[in-house]
Amino acid sequence: MAVEESVALLGKEELERLLAIALEHGGDFADVYAERRIRRSISLEEDRITAVQYGIDRGVGIRVTTGLTTGYAYSDDFSSDKLAEAARTASFIARNKPRSEVVGLTRREPPRYIWADINLETVAERERVAVMQRANEAAKAYHGKIRRVSVSHDEETKQILVANSRGVFVEDTQPLIYFTVHAFAQDGGARHRGRHRVSGHMGFEFFEKYRPEEVANEAAREAVTMLEAAPAPAGEMPVVVIQGWGGVLFHEAVGHGLEADAIVKGSSYYKGKIGERVASDFVTMADDGSIPRLRGTTNVDDEGTPTQRNILIDRGILRRYMTDIVSARALKAELTGNGRRESYRYYPLVRMTNTFLLKGKDDPEEIVRATKSGLYARAFSGGVVDTTSGSFTFTVREAYLIENGKITRPVRGATLIGNGPDALKSIDMVGTNLEFGPGTCGKGQWVPVTSGQPTIRMGKITVGGTAV
Repeated sequence: MAVEESVALLGKEELERLLAIALEHGGDFADVYAERRIRRSISLEEDRITAVQYGIDRGVGIRVTTGLTTGYAYSDDFSSDKLAEAARTASFIARNKPRSEVVGLTRREPPRYIWADINLETVAERERVAVMQRANEAAKAYHGKIRRVSVSHDEETKQILVANSRGVFVEDTQPLIYFTVHAFAQDGGARHRGRHRVSGHMGFEFFEKYRPEEVANEAAREAVTMLEAAPAPAGEMPVVVIQGWGGVLFHEAVGHGLEADAIVKGSSYYKGKIGERVASDFVTMADDGSIPRLRGTTNVDDEGTPTQRNILIDRGILRRYMTDIVSARALKAELTGNGRRESYRYYPLVRMTNTFLLKGKDDPEEIVRATKSGLYARAFSGGVVDTTSGSFTFTVREAYLIENGKITRPVRGATLIGNGPDALKSIDMVGTNLEFGPGTCGKGQWVPVTSGQPTIRMGKITVGGTAV
């Protein structure tokens, strides 16, 4: 296991000085977050490289909290004067409030759930281009109806440092790759774009696990198959959702409502429901930022808390919420390792990491065979969720009819319309084939996440369709 090379961000004495300045007017907590990020992005269109971007960004964010109120300031200038100015700016939120003392910092080593065997900074640009060209050629060769292919390769190596007034002092290095293939198919007037993405916290050995040809073939398969799609039916029916990225439905419709800042604000359906039944007996739902090398994994969160497995719903019973430091203090709850931020320009919020339904006991093929008629949802393209009520609408990008226990014709234009709590209670079969899919979650800030699930069946849900 190789560890990415890092550079010194801030020393212990400087960190303790900044924390003392941040709390000089009062406040119950302060932290310093320093970051250095190396980013690369390459785009391939029409058989040629069309864009190459490279950049290094670094900065420091300083936060002071008093109760539920946060003061925050950041600087991309690491000089002592500029950092002290940022600390004083953040401290204004706590003027004339009781002051907490700064506990001396003790450096600790984070756990190792992510690492790079092949340091991204040692890889030549031609090697990145070569894997993109392999994907491009594979997608074009998949079928004669593929008209155009685009490939994007995005990577970063992020080094972070977190220190706070409770004595936490931790540094971490986080390599990340995100690889996407779009394939565009056409047959007469019918057109469809297929997409497949893979991602993980690892070095360039990523492409030993995720072969570019396989990524390309999956994008091309969707594009060609959906050319023949008929209008989707409408009405209430059973819906079978494929393993893997299908879990985004529950990430959006349920997961955000289990983030403790929504509980504190009273904007979640799940407030006050710990210990109550919120799903069927078949449902156990977790958020786990410690699964090795997934896109949503980190060794520590952006508040320095080690990530861990958190069982949110256990066989239908709500057990806990996801927390950050502020919400955990407000709810008198434990820290769960879910304090995350987009960059040093933002203060942390409660965010999901790798959120998924645990596997069950049903054979995935039997789930389909046991469904006389319904919809088979293979890929989603987006949705809208109201966390207060749990209501949602999701667009199904790739779907098929289930007829007499068999997956038959592809259909287009399907939407799933429902309510998160009701959807959880309607799950009556859960497969053994747990898989994960990568995504990026927005909540005023963007962070990498993973959603996952085995194949599941919801006994009845409203499907919006266009069939007459």
